Amino acid sequence: MTRGRAIAGVCCLLAVAAAALAVRLPRLAQRPMHGDEANQARKAGDLLETGVYRYDRHEHHGPTLYWLTWPVLRLTGATRFADTSEWQYRLVPVLFAAGLVLLLLLAVDGVGWPAAVLAGVLTAISSAMVFYSRYYIQETLLVFFTCGALFCAWRFVRRPSLCWALVTGVCLGLMHATKETWVLAAAAAALGWGLTLGWTWWQEGVLPDLRPHFRPARLAAVVGAAVLVAVALYSSFGTNPRGPLDSLLCYETYWQRGTTGVGENALHTHAWSYYLQLLLGDRFDFLNDLRRLFTGRPPRGLSWSEGLIMGLAAVGFLVSLTPRGLPESQRPFVRWLGCYTILLTALYAVIPYKTPWCLLSFLHGMILLAGVGGWVLLRAPRSMVGRGLMAVALVVGLVHLGWQSYALNFRFFADQRNPYVYAHTSPDAVNLASRMEELAALAPDGHEMVIHIVTPENPWPLPWYLRRFNPDHVGHWSDTTKWRSETETQPPPSVIILTEAVRDAVEAAFPDGYNRQMNFGLRPGVLLSVYVRQELWDAFLATVCPAD
Repeated sequence: MTRGRAIAGVCCLLAVAAAALAVRLPRLAQRPMHGDEANQARKAGDLLETGVYRYDRHEHHGPTLYWLTWPVLRLTGATRFADTSEWQYRLVPVLFAAGLVLLLLLAVDGVGWPAAVLAGVLTAISSAMVFYSRYYIQETLLVFFTCGALFCAWRFVRRPSLCWALVTGVCLGLMHATKETWVLAAAAAALGWGLTLGWTWWQEGVLPDLRPHFRPARLAAVVGAAVLVAVALYSSFGTNPRGPLDSLLCYETYWQRGTTGVGENALHTHAWSYYLQLLLGDRFDFLNDLRRLFTGRPPRGLSWSEGLIMGLAAVGFLVSLTPRGLPESQRPFVRWLGCYTILLTALYAVIPYKTPWCLLSFLHGMILLAGVGGWVLLRAPRSMVGRGLMAVALVVGLVHLGWQSYALNFRFFADQRNPYVYAHTSPDAVNLASRMEELAALAPDGHEMVIHIVTPENPWPLPWYLRRFNPDHVGHWSDTTKWRSETETQPPPSVIILTEAVRDAVEAAFPDGYNRQMNFGLRPGVLLSVYVRQELWDAFLATVCPAD
């Protein structure tokens, strides 16, 4: 490889990383906070205000998201949870999404510069990658640390050294400290490497010398670095000694959640093909989308597909299985990526409990393979005309992917027709938050006013939208009997928020003097009714319709 080509490749990846940021940064606060995002933000807000974090083995996943959010919040001027905004939290996964492109620098000798740049472009514009990297959840961080572990392990395989062993261990520790599903990626990588060795021996009759990789000092470096990082984060740097133990005991909870489709888990139980259907699309009209893109004519409906990535990934993996499909130095790495991706996809497919953002882990593996497959197809025609036509076809496919990404992320960002919108908060929740702020401005006690939320439904993200109110004065009850017993001796609240399921029971306990005319959507199938004390409501009406 010439120095000039390497410099050009680095510049291309830097430009693609900048483009990935440019695609993700605009309007970060536009989409309403999902309940899961709001829950995570509350944990990060507690860390911001108190400096204390305790791992909960039943909820919220690992600590890296919160510890990495803390400096971002401080650097952007936040000191209280009440003063934070959506964009400050979502900025964290956005930065790691751009970092995914830069990590490709570690894999260049495994896939080649053109394939690395193409994989970077696909990472930058994939609808799912963009959509969920603008979500304040752990998934993008998990993909980043997993990718780091894979690439550093590859560097270690190529040139065994204590340095690469340590960095691989650090990435493994960060995977563990990010989300419990890291074990799926680790298992897929280990089994995938075994399959790669077996195929190479069967197809080519040779096996690499593995003795340098199993020297005690290097193995100890991998395990020691992983354990040290995970223990430090789960123990909150020594202040919570039980955290590391809970990070192991948590698998009882997540095994039950992942394998049983009863209760709340039934809401997230899907068929084995769920993720593949999301990526392929259940209705897809390529020509219709192109007509909208190039002529401005309205489409017949919303369609999507990331089938281009899946198709190119299949090409990349298949050519790696042949003795001459790729340069000898690249075949083992691409085979490993292919086996890893297929195994990880299968593991996620067989688990009944599914949430759509989980597909990022194996989709990124497909994207890496797609970079290889795209470059193979570009070189396949022997004539310049054929290669030119292949290049045009690939560019058209990339433009279409980019158009889909724009539509799904900036036009249909909370629309139920968007395949990646999942039990998402209604934009009406933002209107509810605005109305509560208007009432607080008129209430004698302002943000100290008492608000009761009475509903058996999950109330999130309401606590996020009520974060500027005194949390000691905002209560949630899922049981009306408990609500009545705990509040009957207290002064009546200024506002009561409830759902239809408990309307009759709550109204029977009402004191006189509440207005009950406001309704707001929280998420699909959940409608909130807001009851306001009459004197406060009258004050509000006076500002909206002042007397002559």
